Amino acid sequence: MDFRAFDLFAFIRSGERASGTVNLAEMPRLLAEQAADAPVDADTQFRWQMQGAIREEATAGESARQRLFVDLEVDGAVWLQCQRCLKAYEQPLPVRTRLEVVRSEAEADAAPLDDDEADVIVGSRTFDLITQIEDELLLALPVSPRHAVCPEGILPGDVEPEKEPSPFAVLANLKTKH
Repeated sequence: MDFRAFDLFAFIRSGERASGTVNLAEMPRLLAEQAADAPVDADTQFRWQMQGAIREEATAGESARQRLFVDLEVDGAVWLQCQRCLKAYEQPLPVRTRLEVVRSEAEADAAPLDDDEADVIVGSRTFDLITQIEDELLLALPVSPRHAVCPEGILPGDVEPEKEPSPFAVLANLKTKH
């Protein structure tokens, strides 16, 4: 199956499970986040698996409606630049998410924003799973990437800001100049 263009609705209704791998080179936006000094032999691959689910929901006074979901898991790592020591380090990027699949942008816009169960995406009959995986990995990137302990032994809080001279020291210097 070509996971760059497949019928997501048919996949969900089939109840099948799918899995595979995707190379970092196939995800240009994530590749752009990789540290410039990443090891050249780093053949970064992400393993993924997904399964569709259908849930029937009845609301008062209305007929039951079907809600479509995809459970997506992605495992892998990317080399990022540590913001503390500026060296490359390998950042694991595990993703576990449930996505509710709707048919249109209007349905997605109408979905409640406070639903913690699932994020809403628009499905299609030519759905690009690799782009969705890339989106999920980009969302999983740390805001400020850094080693737990830098190779040079720099620990969080070790970098001290420049100390401003004491106001009393400045006054003492003025006193001695007169």
